[in-house]
Amino acid sequence: MKKTLSILMLTAGLSVAASAATTLLDQSIVGYSDFDSRIADFGTQRDSVTITTSGDNLLLSGPDVKFSTPVSGSGTRNNMTVSMVLDLSKLNTPESYTALFNAKGGSTSWGVGLNSNRTLQGLWNNGAYSGGPTTTTLGTEGTLTISVVTGESGTRIYLGDESAYYTAGALKFGNVDITQLLINAGMADAIEQLYVHDSALSQEQIGQLMAEIASVPEPATASLSLLGLAALMMRRRRA
Repeated sequence: MKKTLSILMLTAGLSVAASAATTLLDQSIVGYSDFDSRIADFGTQRDSVTITTSGDNLLLSGPDVKFSTPVSGSGTRNNMTVSMVLDLSKLNTPESYTALFNAKGGSTSWGVGLNSNRTLQGLWNNGAYSGGPTTTTLGTEGTLTISVVTGESGTRIYLGDESAYYTAGALKFGNVDITQLLINAGMADAIEQLYVHDSALSQEQIGQLMAEIASVPEPATASLSLLGLAALMMRRRRA
């Protein structure tokens, strides 16, 4: 009986993993379907990236890990995409602009932060980007998937799907490799999933990525499925 249960649970676990293994997620540098666990389960360098505490931030880094790449055929701009699923009920409204994530390479940094009115605004060299914030106020209930893409055409902040985005055309960087990704510790609890790509995903790819992210089963759901299967087998055994 124990052997049967073990086999079934292993099979179920492999099935869950297989269903979650989708193209763009696997092509990420690193991905967390359960960010709270701090265990990477997607990405080409998932085993090389570690999460440590650095002051008021969680720091993602690793030996020889680069989160960005130069634009093809040019060293003047770099490509990078950061996507995350936010639990809006856990996303604390700051008293002033606060970085949600800050991607760093040398003296250069870029990212996105949250304003005191719960709108997202680009970040440049540790401060709010002067190009202006998004105009959509984030709610306080449910979840929201965001993708922040930077490349040769500037930065786009996608909210929920590929059709809703804001553009900061001048927010871009080049001639530097992003080797660190800092997540504000005070906002980390609101992050359910996190994925980093070293490419500027297209609008179509963002739609595909968000669909793939939505298909990843929640850790609690996967665990309950396994427990339910085990309970069913035990019930049949007793009968």
